[in-house]
Amino acid sequence: MLGIILFSLFISYTAYLGLCFLRHWSLARKIGLPYVSFPISSHNILFLSLFETRFVPYVINTWLSPKLADFIYGSAFKTRWAARDRLHRRYGGVYMLITPSVSTCMVCDASVASQICMSRHGFPKPIKQYGALEMYGPNIVTVRCPNVFRVSANVSQSEGSQWAHLRRHTATPFNERNSALVWEETIRQTKEMVQYWEDEYSRSSSASEFILTDTREDILKFTLNIICSVGYGVKLPFRPGLENSTESAEGLFKDAITPLPGYHFTFRSAMEYLNKHITSMFIANGLLPKGIPRSVLPFFKKDFDAFDDIGRYLRALVSTAETKETLSQNLIDGLVRSKQKIDKDQGLDPELTEDEILGNLFVFTIAGHETTAVSLRFALVLLALNQDAQEYLYEGIREATYDEPRNPVEWDYRRVYPKLVSPLCVMLETLRMYPPVSGIPRWTGDSAVNITYHNQPYLLPPHVYVNVNASGLHYSEEYWGPDAAVFLAKNKEGGLSGPGLEYDTIHKPVRGSYIPFSDGFRSCIGKKFAQVEFVVAMAIIFREYRVMLAKSNERETEDDLRRRAEKALGESTAFITLSMRDEVPLLFQKRCVSKA
Repeated sequence: MLGIILFSLFISYTAYLGLCFLRHWSLARKIGLPYVSFPISSHNILFLSLFETRFVPYVINTWLSPKLADFIYGSAFKTRWAARDRLHRRYGGVYMLITPSVSTCMVCDASVASQICMSRHGFPKPIKQYGALEMYGPNIVTVRCPNVFRVSANVSQSEGSQWAHLRRHTATPFNERNSALVWEETIRQTKEMVQYWEDEYSRSSSASEFILTDTREDILKFTLNIICSVGYGVKLPFRPGLENSTESAEGLFKDAITPLPGYHFTFRSAMEYLNKHITSMFIANGLLPKGIPRSVLPFFKKDFDAFDDIGRYLRALVSTAETKETLSQNLIDGLVRSKQKIDKDQGLDPELTEDEILGNLFVFTIAGHETTAVSLRFALVLLALNQDAQEYLYEGIREATYDEPRNPVEWDYRRVYPKLVSPLCVMLETLRMYPPVSGIPRWTGDSAVNITYHNQPYLLPPHVYVNVNASGLHYSEEYWGPDAAVFLAKNKEGGLSGPGLEYDTIHKPVRGSYIPFSDGFRSCIGKKFAQVEFVVAMAIIFREYRVMLAKSNERETEDDLRRRAEKALGESTAFITLSMRDEVPLLFQKRCVSKA
C-alpha cells in the first residue's frame, strides 16, 4: 500500500513538473527569442550541491563532450563562469533558458545588459535570492529600488523609499576622506603582511626569497583587518598580538587571548570564523527558518555562536560611535554622522534603525573584504603566469614612486594614487577575466518589461528571471578582440569612466561589456574603496618582489607549473564570489631596487 502511495506521489509530481515546463516553454515561444531547455532549475540546492564535490566536475570534464559540459555548467549560476561566452556564441547574445520551475533570460549583449542595469522602472533584483544577506537586518543589497513594480504600487512605494533611504545613508561614508583612510591602513597592513611572510617563510636569513604554499588565508586576514579598521575603527595587527581583554568598550576589540565571559569568540576569531565558514553561516542563520530550535541542529552550534557574537560586537561598536563627541571617517561613524546630519523636516525619514545599521555593516564586511581578497589572489597567480604583465606592472610602479619617499607610509594618497595607473590596470584586467560575481541577477517583477535586441523589441512577461552574464561579456571577442581569453593588462585594460578610472591610457570598452562593479544607479558604492586597497597593496608588494610559480616537488617542470596554475584558475567556482578551490604555490624573490 505504501509503495502504491509513493508511486502515485511520484507520478503526480512528475506530471506537475511536466505541466510547469510546458507553461514556460509556451511563454518562451511567445517572447520570440531563441530558447533552450534544461530539466533542473539553476537554483536547485541539490543540483548545486553536486558541484561542491570533486567527482561531478571530473565526470563532466572527462566523460562528456565540451558542448554538453558547457551546457550543464551554463545552466547553474554556481558554475556559469566556466562556460564563458560559448553558449551565447551558439544560441545568441540573448536567449531563454527554460526549466520546470523558472524561465530565465540569458544576456550576453552589451546593449541589452546596459538597458537592464540602467533601467529605473524595471528589472529589480530578485530579492528572495538575497535573503541570507539579511542575517542582521535590511541593507542596501536586499531592499528593492524605487519604482520597480508598477502593478504592486503600495509595495513598491514602501520598499522603494526604504532603498532610497538606505542609499542616502550608506553612500555618504564612501568619500575621499574615507579613501585616504583605506590608503593608510592598506599600507600598514601590507607592510606587516610582507614582514610576516619574510619572517615565517624565508629560505635564508637574508629574506631574499620565500615560498607561500597558498595565499588565501593571509589575504583574507589582510582584507578583513582593513575593513575592521576603516569600517569599524578597530585596528588589528596582522600578526596577532594577543593582549588581555577588558570589559570596557575599547577592550572588547583588543586582540585578546580569550573571549570575555558570555562570548564564545574574540572579535578577531569571530570575524575569521565568518571568513572560513561563510557558507555554513549563511545556511544556519540566513536560510534556515528561524522557528527551528537550535538544539536540534548541533552541527551548526559554532555558526550560531559566531552569529550571536558578531551581532553583539557590532551593537557595541554602534553604541560607542553614537556616544562619541568627535566622529572619525570610518564607515560606522559615517553612518552615525549621516543619520545626525539629514534634516528630519525635509520628510526624508532619516532615522536609521539599529537593524538597518547592523545589516549594512555586515554587507560592508562581506563585500569589503571577500571580493577584494579573491581578486588579489587571482592577480598574484595571473602575474606569476604572465611575467610580461608583471614587468609592465613593476615599471609603472617604479615610475610612479620614483620621486617618492622610500617608506610607503610617507606616501601621500592624493599625490601618489593618481600616478599608480599600472596596478589599477592589473586590477581591471583581473576583474575582467575573473569577475567576483560572474552574473548579475534581475527579474521582471510583477510587470512585463521591454528590451531591444538587434533593433528588435521583445516583451519579457512578469516573473521572468534575467541573468546578465558578466563572464560571457568579459570574454566576448566582439568587445575584446581575438585575444579576449588572454591576460593583457598593458594592451587591453578594462574600464569605464568614473571615480578612479579617469586615465587616458585606460581602454574604454562599449558600455555594458564590462560590469564587475555592475552598472547604473545600483552599481557598487564601494568601488573606489576596493580600487585604492588593491592598487596600493600591489604597489608595495611588486615594488619589492618578483612573483613566480613555485615547485611542489623537484620533478616538476615549468610546463607542469603552468598546467597546475591554469587548472586551478579554470576550476574556479562561485558561492558568493568566484574563487579558486586549489592552492597555487608562489615564489617571491626580492628585487634589486635602485633609483637609477
